[in-house]
Amino acid sequence: MFGTIVLGVGSLFFIATGLNAFAAPAQFAARLGLSLPGADGVNEIRAQYGGFFLAAGLFVAGTLLSHLPRQGGLALMVVIFGGLIGGRLASLALDRSFAGYSPTIRALFVIDSCGFLASLIALTHAV
Repeated sequence: MFGTIVLGVGSLFFIATGLNAFAAPAQFAARLGLSLPGADGVNEIRAQYGGFFLAAGLFVAGTLLSHLPRQGGLALMVVIFGGLIGGRLASLALDRSFAGYSPTIRALFVIDSCGFLASLIALTHAV
């Protein structure tokens, strides 16, 4: 049951992130503290956040529908959230403080950590 909840929440999070990035790339980027100078920036937000997260969300949703192995969806979530929080922690170590980090970025430290831990716990219990 826990794994199903983790997959469901992860799928919704990834799909919502992807759709949001596609629908409003400038606003999406602004919430992350980024500015988009032109079509190149819009394209990158749509590709890297829209396409990537939408594809991940659909894959994870496929595991919920039994079209793909559940362990595969959980492993994908471990890799994505693990990479995100690992990168954030490395950046924090290099920056040596949260100074200058927006509330959105600070919240993503918590979201990515929770996503990583929940996915890892669910994966270890699914095997």
